Amino acid sequence: MEGHYFNFSTSGQWLWDELEVSLPAAGDPYLMAQEIRKLVEAETEADSEQAAQDWERVISRYGVRNFSAKPAVNLRPTVNGLEVVVRYITRAPQRYAVKSKLFQVIVDLLHKPAADNAATV
Repeated sequence: MEGHYFNFSTSGQWLWDELEVSLPAAGDPYLMAQEIRKLVEAETEADSEQAAQDWERVISRYGVRNFSAKPAVNLRPTVNGLEVVVRYITRAPQRYAVKSKLFQVIVDLLHKPAADNAATV
């Protein structure tokens, strides 16, 4: 192996976490995935910005390439329909609190009437 290797998790105890949500059969799954992405971005914005700042310090010190700390949302087919897979960055000590909060806002979104969801896009 050649070059520099850096364990970013030691810099600020950052890690990528993931959650999965099964979508209801009714409604537009792409619209729902977009709404979930917006919620996750809003909830994790401070962590994403701080992780990006920490990463910038690593880049200047070790000369590694840039990355994006923004959450990623993907749809995955399942036997019962579609599942939303959300990846986001968080600090290790807050992992469970952040995941719990994200589940809460996503469940609240899923319980909103479809007309309300369409109006927020």
